[in-house]
Amino acid sequence: MKKLIAALVAASCLSACVPLIFAGGAAMGLWVGSDPRRPEVIKADFDLDAQLEAKIIDTYKERAHVNVSVFNDLVLLTGEVPDEAAKKQIEQFANQMNQKPRRVFNEVIVSLPSSTMNRLYDSQLGARVKTAVLAEAGDSSAVHIMVVTERQVVYLMGLSKPAIIDRAARAASKVKGVVQVVKLVEIEPDGPADMVK
Repeated sequence: MKKLIAALVAASCLSACVPLIFAGGAAMGLWVGSDPRRPEVIKADFDLDAQLEAKIIDTYKERAHVNVSVFNDLVLLTGEVPDEAAKKQIEQFANQMNQKPRRVFNEVIVSLPSSTMNRLYDSQLGARVKTAVLAEAGDSSAVHIMVVTERQVVYLMGLSKPAIIDRAARAASKVKGVVQVVKLVEIEPDGPADMVK
């Protein structure tokens, strides 16, 4: 799986217009549209994601299920941990990485790790949300959003215009099975995509 993800990241470095699918753990980040980040930013985000995920797995093994999603130096943590101390510690891990993130969104809950069936359902739900967002947008080249789904909560990450973000959130909220939509999308600057970060 890691080789597949590495291949996708490498392919994205060749062109900022290549749609990406990042699949890891239960939460699945599905790109809607194109990735506006510069290749070096994509690589830095991928490295931060991999290092943080490895640290969490090494520390908690099967006692926790935590997914890490990184976009433009913003970190989203989702999943389940055994207690509040673990929730605080994984956030500390994120803030102690060599590449310190600009912000950490710690959305993990204290609970037993989710089942394989729950994770599969979230993956399918994320795919349906992506389809709904694309249908609503009409022009996929104007959308730069990653959809992460965990416990039927949809997180929208990326870079976009306010009107597109709002339309994407509305489309996601109408998908059957979605219980909440959380917008973590940054406002797109007025300028070429290579200005990102």
